[in-house]
Amino acid sequence: MPPLLRSGPRLALVVSLAATVTTACTIGSLDDSGTAVGYPSRGLSILAPGSVGGGWDARARGMSSALTSCKIIDEDVTVTNAPGAGGTIGLARMAGRDGDPYQLMTMDTVTMTGGAIQNHSPVKLSSLTPVAGLTVSTSAIVVSAKSPFHDLASVLTAMRKDPKGTSWVGGSLGGPDHIRVASFAKAEGVPANKVTYVPTGGGGEVLNLLLSGASKVGLSTLTEVRPQIEAGKLRVLAVTGDAAPKGIDAPTLAELGYADESVETVGGVMAPPGINDDEQRAIVSLVNRMRQTSCWKRTLEQNDWKGVWVPGNKFGALIEKQQRQVGQALKAVGLGS
Repeated sequence: MPPLLRSGPRLALVVSLAATVTTACTIGSLDDSGTAVGYPSRGLSILAPGSVGGGWDARARGMSSALTSCKIIDEDVTVTNAPGAGGTIGLARMAGRDGDPYQLMTMDTVTMTGGAIQNHSPVKLSSLTPVAGLTVSTSAIVVSAKSPFHDLASVLTAMRKDPKGTSWVGGSLGGPDHIRVASFAKAEGVPANKVTYVPTGGGGEVLNLLLSGASKVGLSTLTEVRPQIEAGKLRVLAVTGDAAPKGIDAPTLAELGYADESVETVGGVMAPPGINDDEQRAIVSLVNRMRQTSCWKRTLEQNDWKGVWVPGNKFGALIEKQQRQVGQALKAVGLGS
């Protein structure tokens, strides 16, 4: 399919993982050869800083299941949720658990970084201890099956004519969905602050707003909307990634000439600040064993996730890099200071 004709400046926030995704547990000065004996000796707690049913929640519950059902540990794993403010409520809570290696948090690099910038969080994601990047998600641009929009070009034409009336719904302010919509607006010569964007905390909120007609176009991880696509309630107009996943009949943004708007965020795990090298090594080793289980591979398949492995300090370096990139991107489209 040939690229769409476009005009105006474009925002580029495309992060290459080629240099960061590895299959070995390489984390700078750390490795897993000297794993701390006896870890974990008691139950773990995994905090999902988003709503039940969202991507962070799915990752936390997938980890819990893999650790226990595939017998990586004998101890209990408790999952809790702290949604709101682009993940920064959970971020602040995790920062307050200084030095506790039994507290983990799921997250992703772009959404949480954007949320921290937009909500003026005093705590940065990089202030936590990096454990590992584990997943890359496919995102989808969807409309109600009753929508008059049958392709992305018609949506963008409508947005150019009526920015406020062509309302979008997606994830948190400053997250990859928000950045992507602002990028589309900029490419179409529309001021980003003139476009109606409704942020949500994940889960089924995008679906509800689309089906009610309150929003015209939605952005979501594919796993959250695939059931409604397959049931014929939603129509998918485009997806991120190199190719459409199995069972999804839609072009990629790259095929439509919008590769620059394909923001790649890496989902992973963090620990509180104040974790020493031995503790970090032990947690990384635990997660490394977990990700190789059939339970975790099943979680990847169920959620349309691509598995990656960016361990320890390599993940920390990626977070630092993306914090700078997201800040620049948000400023470029009028979403940051």
